[in-house]
Amino acid sequence: MSKRRSFAVIGLGEFGMTIVEELVALNREVIAIDKDEEAVAKAAKLIPTAFIADSTNEKALKELNIDEVTDAIVCYGDNVTASILTTVILKDLGISHIVVRMDDEYFIPTIKRLGADEVVTPQRIAGVGLANRLGNESFLDYYNLSGNYSVVKITVNKDFEPVTLQALDARNQFGVNIILIQREKRVFSPKANDEIIPLDIINVVGKRRDVEDFSSFINPSDEKEDPKFKKKATKK
Repeated sequence: MSKRRSFAVIGLGEFGMTIVEELVALNREVIAIDKDEEAVAKAAKLIPTAFIADSTNEKALKELNIDEVTDAIVCYGDNVTASILTTVILKDLGISHIVVRMDDEYFIPTIKRLGADEVVTPQRIAGVGLANRLGNESFLDYYNLSGNYSVVKITVNKDFEPVTLQALDARNQFGVNIILIQREKRVFSPKANDEIIPLDIINVVGKRRDVEDFSSFINPSDEKEDPKFKKKATKK
């Protein structure tokens, strides 16, 4: 039987605290670490395992039994030196999965060579999402996945004619998948016979160009009368 995953979150700024909060909400085992007493005090309101420690000090981390966790998330971001030194120590301690926040993309190849299994760049992610939301008026939210795939949240046009997912056949017509529907306060994973109706908020997965085409179909502009955006599906 595989070991139950447990997490060390190192660096308790806004990014790190958000991760702690979400992991606690998921009922995961979490150790939170920072040199800043105030930040640790905030984490201590959520978990008893919040510690004031210097993560660049191997002895300090060993004393916290950090080598017993399966995953470590290094959340410093702009402190490249601390991120690098902490990653090297975590690797030496045998942590199975190390995720490092790195705001400066120049250092990403270095941090990967030194042991990071994943590197996240929140500023880039936020910038990509913002640009796509502003560039596509019907996009409420945008998250880029690996390759050219994205998850996009779209509001259905108020004049849209209700149609079932089976009749719409979004996968074959547009190359996208509808994974969630939010209807007022209800959120659900739709089945083939469920309808999309006006003012639904739908979460769509697909290649960016395909999602844009699908969005134009759901929310046609007054100027766009291209036949490929005409509604082909009909309500069953």
